Amino acid sequence: GSAASKPGPLLSRPSFKDRTLAKFEGLLDVAVVALPELRVLCWSGCPERHRADTWRLLLQYMPSNADRRDAMMVRLRGEYADAVLKYFECYDEATASVYDKTMFNQIAVDLPRTNPSMHLFQLPETQRMLHRILYVWGIRHPGTGYVQGINDLVTPFIFVFLQEATGGSSQDVVSGRVMETVSREVLQQVEADSYHCLTNMLDNAQDNYVMDSKGIQEKVFVLKRIIERLDTKLYAHLEAMEVEFLQFSFRWFNCLLMREFSLPCTLRLWDTYVAESKFASFHVYVCAAVLVDFTNELQSMDFVEIITFFAEPPHR
Repeated sequence: GSAASKPGPLLSRPSFKDRTLAKFEGLLDVAVVALPELRVLCWSGCPERHRADTWRLLLQYMPSNADRRDAMMVRLRGEYADAVLKYFECYDEATASVYDKTMFNQIAVDLPRTNPSMHLFQLPETQRMLHRILYVWGIRHPGTGYVQGINDLVTPFIFVFLQEATGGSSQDVVSGRVMETVSREVLQQVEADSYHCLTNMLDNAQDNYVMDSKGIQEKVFVLKRIIERLDTKLYAHLEAMEVEFLQFSFRWFNCLLMREFSLPCTLRLWDTYVAESKFASFHVYVCAAVLVDFTNELQSMDFVEIITFFAEPPHR
């Protein structure tokens, strides 16, 4: 045929990124969001500009019906503000129960250790926000109470909602620069949304992510079995070096690999976790993938080198 009838060059076709963006916009910009379709889309990664609303919707914090959305968000944010007044602002060490006092103080000890790579979480204002979220969560979940590790799990929500609310770059949020200009009202919304999304993420996991050592020991056992079947050489080497899976993987389960992965990796992984109702079971396979990925390096190491490697793994 003539030159005019030839298909245009590939460059004229929308990129995968643009097509994904268009799909998200098509799903989000409607009167009632179809959550099953949004879940499938988010599982494979969410564009930064739609991440906050997608997470709120999939964690069933924000209603899928646009007409009900504003009123519901105002109500839920107000409910959290009331809980902060009732439990946190009225906390009195002299009259608090031993349980409440222990929890309040344990959270205070953990605050400086929370996501230490991000300056945002070393700021006093952000640490007070974390303290309120975690204490209210702990009081409202007497079955498990606050356990170390939950402090890290709230940080992706704060980051994502703060970035959305301020329009700041990733670097402006990580460094904490956005905190200089953000209004008190906006911060209160970020805090309430982070609390509710953390709550729903931990409550909605059908394989309930109970952060006691028994729940984690079961997952470590499953991880061990997976590696034994997937990578017999690595499994044999870890056995020969007398490396216990619990020694390195306890933190992987407690903090969902957040200490091991860079921020962009964590956010991408969380797109899948937010979309995956049984994320705690799925996480075991992510841990297995990490081990298999580093199998060559690990098989050339002795006990001390392996433990050191797991303490500070290279970011990939």
